[in-house]
Amino acid sequence: MEQKKGLVSKIVRGAIEHNNIVRLFLVLLIGGGILGLVNMNKDEFPTFEIKQGLIAAVYPGADVHQVEEEVGKPLEKLLFSMKEINRKNTKVVSKDGICYVYTDLTTPADKKNEIWSKIRLQLETFRQTLPPGVLAIVVLDDFSDLTSVLIALESSDKGYVEMKEYADDLSDRLRTIPELANAKIIGTQSEEIAVNVDMDRLAAYGISPTSLMLEYQTAGIQALGGTFTTDYTSSPVHIQKTITDEQELADKIIWSSTDGQALRLKDVATIVRRIKDPTSLVTYNGNTAIVISIEMRPDNNIVAFGKEVDRVLAEFMEDAPDSLKVSRITDQPKVVGDSVWSFLRDLVISMLVVIFVMLMLFPMRSALIASSGVPVCTAIAIALMYMFGICLNTVSLAALIVVLGMIVDDSIITMDGYMDHLGRGTSPLDAATASAQELFSPMFMATFAISAMFFPMTGIISGYLGDFVATFPWVIAFSLMTSLAYAVLVVPSLEVRFIKTAQKESSENIITRFQNVLFNGLQRGYDFMQDKCFRHPALTIFSGVAAIALGLLMFSRMNIQLMPMAARPVFAVEVYLDPTAGLDKTAEVADSLASMLRKDSRITSVTEFIGTGTPRFHCTYSPILPGKNVAQLIVNTKSNRATEEFLKECEDQYEHYFPEAIIHVKQMDYQGVASPVEVEVFGEDYGQIQAVADSVKAYMAGLDMLKWVHSDADWFTPSVSLELDGEEAMRLGVNRTLMNLSLAGEMNGLRLTSLREGNNVIPVNLYSDNINSHSAYEDISNSLVPTAMPGVMVPVRQVAAVNPEWEPASLTRIDGRQVIVVGADMKFGKSQPTAVKAIKKYLKTADIPEGVTVKFGGLNGVNNQMGPEIALSFIAAVMILFFFLLFHFRKISLAVLTLVLSTLCLFGAFFGLWIFGLDFSMTAVLGLISLVGIIVRNGILMFEYAEELRFEQGISVKEAAELAGKRRMRPIFLTSCTTALGVLPMIISGDLLWMPMGVVICFGTMLSVILITLIMPVSYWQIFRGADKKNPVPSPEIPPQDDNSEVVEPVEA
Repeated sequence: MEQKKGLVSKIVRGAIEHNNIVRLFLVLLIGGGILGLVNMNKDEFPTFEIKQGLIAAVYPGADVHQVEEEVGKPLEKLLFSMKEINRKNTKVVSKDGICYVYTDLTTPADKKNEIWSKIRLQLETFRQTLPPGVLAIVVLDDFSDLTSVLIALESSDKGYVEMKEYADDLSDRLRTIPELANAKIIGTQSEEIAVNVDMDRLAAYGISPTSLMLEYQTAGIQALGGTFTTDYTSSPVHIQKTITDEQELADKIIWSSTDGQALRLKDVATIVRRIKDPTSLVTYNGNTAIVISIEMRPDNNIVAFGKEVDRVLAEFMEDAPDSLKVSRITDQPKVVGDSVWSFLRDLVISMLVVIFVMLMLFPMRSALIASSGVPVCTAIAIALMYMFGICLNTVSLAALIVVLGMIVDDSIITMDGYMDHLGRGTSPLDAATASAQELFSPMFMATFAISAMFFPMTGIISGYLGDFVATFPWVIAFSLMTSLAYAVLVVPSLEVRFIKTAQKESSENIITRFQNVLFNGLQRGYDFMQDKCFRHPALTIFSGVAAIALGLLMFSRMNIQLMPMAARPVFAVEVYLDPTAGLDKTAEVADSLASMLRKDSRITSVTEFIGTGTPRFHCTYSPILPGKNVAQLIVNTKSNRATEEFLKECEDQYEHYFPEAIIHVKQMDYQGVASPVEVEVFGEDYGQIQAVADSVKAYMAGLDMLKWVHSDADWFTPSVSLELDGEEAMRLGVNRTLMNLSLAGEMNGLRLTSLREGNNVIPVNLYSDNINSHSAYEDISNSLVPTAMPGVMVPVRQVAAVNPEWEPASLTRIDGRQVIVVGADMKFGKSQPTAVKAIKKYLKTADIPEGVTVKFGGLNGVNNQMGPEIALSFIAAVMILFFFLLFHFRKISLAVLTLVLSTLCLFGAFFGLWIFGLDFSMTAVLGLISLVGIIVRNGILMFEYAEELRFEQGISVKEAAELAGKRRMRPIFLTSCTTALGVLPMIISGDLLWMPMGVVICFGTMLSVILITLIMPVSYWQIFRGADKKNPVPSPEIPPQDDNSEVVEPVEA
């Protein structure tokens, strides 16, 4: 240890003697910080690696029950056999003709791509065991891809074909940006050649739609034509396509007789080139539009990427016609730029606040020297972040703000030691080196412990919250270690140069007079209160216990919501119609709603995605699945306040405006769940769980705090069941597959072939008007289907019975069990935990049949998963502090006492959250961990001085406790002021994400000052008072402090 101290002394002396070299390195590091600030990657949050994926299995013609039994359950069984699949988070949704499986991985995010590749390979093999009718199994695992910029192209005089050409041109230009990941075009409508067949005339010639389709498709297959081989050549044979344009298509012979008669396609059909009936539509402010979703590659500077996109758009608009208009729907680079610069502004304000507090509470020179480390250490921390590839985002900037108040501590400690040595007559150079070598070890241990206490959470907290906090400990560590280095290498040279003597500055001004009045008043008040506390130790300790109990009581009644709502100048609206609704009806509702929204002056634009979902434009907001009965709207407002005002006033106005539709107005959030409130009703009997689910839904619909109350059992869809007469069907040679194809061709159309025109491929599709929107179920019975006998067709009624039926629109399974999920969203400003408490109270009185179980999903599911991880992270942080205290004090009793008394901060932390009406969130947890570290440092400051008085000066326990309290009250007060006021901009900003952290630290430090300085000394006396009886010692006089000495109180031991 002596060698280590000697080494520190030599380093400090060298730094003082060669201060020009130190300053040069300092300037270089500050320059690195400025360079890093300009060039480092910037984003709103750290990159979230979403491990979830969607598996879709297409099974045309199968009803919902058949899909569940033949596809859903086998898929579920396969996935559950893989250890990488999170069973509890696996949800299987079976619908008519398709099955969706939502699942999550248990493996770390960095292995996501590897695991999903493995799942794809297993599914390829597994597909062979599924029914032959399962056409495809598709895996989507790109949920982490976030749209950086969403732009709309619209024109008053351009058609879809021309608009598509302009969109392709712009996409090609955007692909020249190296950081671009993808430029996806949405909302295009394609051309087709529609062949409208007269089925009756076709049937008169014994031709079925199926045979016509097979004829055209086999004619267009490119197969091996052989090779003409001789002694002198070897030439492949190529057979040219017989159909290259619409005319040849129309003139193709589809039937001929032995006497030379021929029937051409144009004889039984009309052939028209047209825009294909769309499956989805996109409009921008009521005008038909094409949207381009621009995505950036991960780990790049999104602000710089946005500037590149701006450049490309400007060049494109120079060449585009005047009638073409390009508008931004979402602009993540602007959001990030505004957010980052807003936090940088708060950081600068916090720095100024800390420096101002130092100037107001410390002697001028001491304050300037100590506070000089605030901007310098912050700049160097940013340089280190740049070097280690840490992105500049709101999380890393919040860490910089939180740590500002701690940065000055090591400098003040060093200066206190320096002033002490000067007061003993030591030369400035020797005083600087001696103080540094004496204090380096405890400063290093304290700084290391507080830095280390944040790291366990990076390995314990999983999911997107783990990604959220991943960089926080590193920024804290960089800042605190930098402040330690600054205190040891830079502060001593400043001390030697600017403070030559321990005497006070001769001049007295208004600031020094203010300091004298403030601290004299504080000291007198503290002395009075301390005297009362030592006269009544039991009452004092009881007050501390009561404060802790009151804090825990407030916490028990506090809502826990790990991630809050997001303040954004945008919100979304989801539109759901009956599953049988067509695209036209959905468009009618969506257009009417958009028209009403645009009339509000606070709304700047409305973009409609009809029949499909929006791209993922917000990190935790998922697009809805495509369907002709759904629409999703992106609504932009003038400001965050405009969004808040609109949602407060109008969210109820639209929810029930359209009787035929469910309207869900969705505020952006950071919560990552589809519905904040979800009640999952499990059971084997679908009728039983439906009855319970309906009861719960009815109760939830009556809660004024909830909106968009819905369940999986809301919709039933009509279907038509054809029961084949087995004997008759076999006699005529009618099978299920040919009947399906024939009816599909008559009702929905069949792909005949395709024509190539340059780079475009034009599909040729077969349609019939025999079955249309005015048809009755009986018309299906009259449809003709082919038999095994050539040219012979029979009506459906001859081989099958036609029965209309109703079936659930979907069947859901979670964790391998049948379930109906009842979900709801919160009305603006309402609390999710409050709603859940009300539902739980209802369920206690509800009649739940045996075999039916009820669980809570949504945010409760997230909290149940993340809660234990966060609690374990907090315990791990406390354990790190405990081992540090044990190492520092070498006494278990003192280590335990310090940790127990650190809980005094709970009252102030939870009182602050209660005053502001805030929920206990993830950022509040970060603030609480920081707060415990701060309080423990204050405890060390007091207890170490008491130990020094007892064992080095022989003072009794009671006197040592009293003197430690009086001596350490001022530095504890000063440290608390710099820390609390440093986070004030976080509170003033009103940001629901970061405000809880600021409130916890500010109120926790300031309100705990009184408790710590009064209760800690009394507790120390009561714990160790038995030592005086065993080893009585005299109480020597403590020499009075020289009033003419300039004292810089330490904040650390």
